[in-house]
Amino acid sequence: MNTSIDRRAFLKAAGAGSIAVGYLSTFPLPALAADENGEGRHVKLSPGAGAPSAAGEARVELVGTALVGSIRVKDLPSQVFGSGRFYGAWFVRTDTGDKAFLGALIRDSSIIFSSPGDGHVRISATKFTTGPNGGAPISLGGKGTNLIILLIENNINGLTPSPVGPVPGIGVAVSGAF
Repeated sequence: MNTSIDRRAFLKAAGAGSIAVGYLSTFPLPALAADENGEGRHVKLSPGAGAPSAAGEARVELVGTALVGSIRVKDLPSQVFGSGRFYGAWFVRTDTGDKAFLGALIRDSSIIFSSPGDGHVRISATKFTTGPNGGAPISLGGKGTNLIILLIENNINGLTPSPVGPVPGIGVAVSGAF
């Protein structure tokens, strides 16, 4: 084995790595609103009256004024095809009443849950869509005032929630506060 070739390959790789680190350090990275562990928040989602067997988790981070992350929910009941119902995800500041539409849950590449199952959505929202501060950049409230809620809705417009039943009540599939 020729160690001079190995040594040259190592030095080339180390030099390239130093250049890459220097290049990346010239671009500022956004600040994250992190939990005590320095990671995005993991929010446990508990069942509501509209989906009593469902449970899930949201992972959210505030990057600048963008709320980004993902939501995964298991054991959602079917919403009969043709009923116009789907699962809409929202971020709600319970202290101010501001709401931001995060998207519709997807199952098997569709927002239609014609049979029971699991759903997911990747989220990215930059402004509150409704509430006293509608149109304002998203901000987090104090601990316990930030709510991720999945509603059973009958209208996708992203501006105002349109649950099929009362909230709290049969309009709520799952929710969790942080």
